[in-house]
Amino acid sequence: MKTVNRHKGSWPARVGLLAATAASVLLLAACGNSKASASATKAITVSIPSQLETLDGAQAADTSSGEVLTNVEEGLVVMGKHNKLQPGIAKSWTKSADGLTYTFELRHDAKWADGKPLNAHDFVYSWRRNVDPKTKAVNAYRYSGIKNADAINSGKQDPSTLGVQADGDYKLVVHLEHPMATFLSMMPNAEFLPAERSVVTKYGSKYGTNAAKTGYDGPYTLKSWNGTNDSWTLVKNNKYWNKKNVHLDKVTYQVVKTTSTGLNMFESGQLDQTELSGDEVKNEKNDKSFKQVLSGVGTYVVTNEKAPSNDTLKRAFNNVDIRKALSLSIDRKTFTQNTLADGSQPALGFVSRDLGQNPKTGTDFAQEAYVKNDPANSGVSYNRKLAQQYWAKGLKELGLNGLSFNLTVDEDDQWDQISQYLQEAWTKNLKGLKVTVKKVPKATRVKDLLGNDFDVILTSWSPDYDPTTFLDMMVTGNSYNFGGWSNSEYDSLMNTVHTTANETERWNDMVKAEKLLMKEQGVIPLYQNATNYLRNTKLTGMVDNAAGGNPGWRGVDLK
Repeated sequence: MKTVNRHKGSWPARVGLLAATAASVLLLAACGNSKASASATKAITVSIPSQLETLDGAQAADTSSGEVLTNVEEGLVVMGKHNKLQPGIAKSWTKSADGLTYTFELRHDAKWADGKPLNAHDFVYSWRRNVDPKTKAVNAYRYSGIKNADAINSGKQDPSTLGVQADGDYKLVVHLEHPMATFLSMMPNAEFLPAERSVVTKYGSKYGTNAAKTGYDGPYTLKSWNGTNDSWTLVKNNKYWNKKNVHLDKVTYQVVKTTSTGLNMFESGQLDQTELSGDEVKNEKNDKSFKQVLSGVGTYVVTNEKAPSNDTLKRAFNNVDIRKALSLSIDRKTFTQNTLADGSQPALGFVSRDLGQNPKTGTDFAQEAYVKNDPANSGVSYNRKLAQQYWAKGLKELGLNGLSFNLTVDEDDQWDQISQYLQEAWTKNLKGLKVTVKKVPKATRVKDLLGNDFDVILTSWSPDYDPTTFLDMMVTGNSYNFGGWSNSEYDSLMNTVHTTANETERWNDMVKAEKLLMKEQGVIPLYQNATNYLRNTKLTGMVDNAAGGNPGWRGVDLK
């Protein structure tokens, strides 16, 4: 899951979000013309809100893993500024006239960090591994549309039949079952990275569980990560083909769960970048180090329709009136303006703003799909009276007088604000509802999310640059359809979205799917995140795309 809150990695939020006691030494490059200054180490330290979970691209489902993988690995292409694709391991590529075959010409000077050559066979091996059901890759569904991927992932065909092949050592050919509008934009993602076969084979199930048990081909390698610690360091990879564009020698990450701690560390010189929240944004917005980015990350609530803690809740969450009541009780505008007060915007639907424009009119997708004057079906409206009507109707249908459930959230400052607001809004507006907030470490929340072990859960998603990266999650059986919502009409619409070559038809069916999802309240969107930083003003070359990925620390310098 692309769960975000970072410098901005590409997977995702992105899903979303210790009092740090270790002080990292900030080494600034000296100025001047002396030999000492010329060789000075350029090193920075930045905060990150949660521990690193894995370096295995097949299993990366959290923002910290995505953030690090963006910097220590490289795929066929790299996402640049304004989501413009740039050459990565592939120096060029072509698409056939029918849109069904992509041919990538790989550079001959790409190497793994141990000096071994990197070639097309590494991609073939990695992709086959990721679609193999035995791997249980969390993002295997992203291969859908590549020849035989669905059949392989469902155990009906062998991974060797996947539509990817090496034509010699430096040409990779990919065959699709139908045109895929988002194919190239997915290539920087963790699930499409190459894998060093000898390293994966050597460590087996332990691959990617610490810094030493991972193969690297990106601008940095990782040091000082044992699998559970709260600090780790990216070190410049001198085997990287484009090392001349890597200016920072070291980037140290420090887990900082509370933004107040991060602010104190930044002000005392221990951090070069940290996130802000709440009143900190208002207090620091005039600081020359302040930076605000309205990201594509969406924060939302999932009700477990599949396997909550008891059968009563299962029946309740499968009742659309109950789901609508929960959503209609939330005043998103007041919450984002007065409680968050950090530039975040009320959700217009499940899909965030700025993720695509109508091919004919140029209208933003979120705006076009937003049902403005129909609070019962918009999925994001606030209407206390209507909420109470749906709540009473739902309870009557279920033969209940009330309901009790746990709300699972990350144990950090911002999510504490959200959970308190939701708890108050729901229990105040909906008679007979009891909400218990369950605060857990992010790693536990992600595990509970993927394992379907929750009643109601708060999460976030960091999208690629297309509405389907939100919409795909809600297809029946998708590994990120955490609540188990299912609708055959929705599935049919999304199938057309992924198989048609007609841009207008694709767009129209995406809009229909979003409206249907909101009408049925398959998920409860809250807001679109703004990320607020204090950032060392001597850092240059940073890329902050609103959505999708970015090149990480490639090209960033410390002046």
